[in-house]
Amino acid sequence: MSRKINLSENHTRSLSSSLIVVEKSLLELEDMLLKQANGCCNVLVKDIDDETLAYNITAIHEAKKCICELAEKYGPSIEKMNLQRVINAKRTKIWEILTDTLSRKIKGYGTFPKKYAEEYDSDINRLLEIINKIHY
Repeated sequence: MSRKINLSENHTRSLSSSLIVVEKSLLELEDMLLKQANGCCNVLVKDIDDETLAYNITAIHEAKKCICELAEKYGPSIEKMNLQRVINAKRTKIWEILTDTLSRKIKGYGTFPKKYAEEYDSDINRLLEIINKIHY
């Protein structure tokens, strides 16, 4: 076990923020590399070979281990997230994006064609209703 180092509160807070963001990015990247899931509007093009993919996953695991070692050594604050809050925050963000996509809100991109507005808004509202089903 490495020795513990006590940094000032400001330095510890800065390190905590950095490690949290880096760890989240690594987790997201690892998930993307392992699952390689595609959606209707998001397609991940596998433009690297399996050897490079495996190498990157190994490097991600090494980086995550290093983050744990740094956390043990410097004692940064740990971000605890309640799943309920994450679900609520994601739903809220999705709701904001979709409501900002309604025909009356996207006038900055030109006048929305009136003949499509009702159907378009109905489609967006249908997606909003489905998003509202996500709960905790």
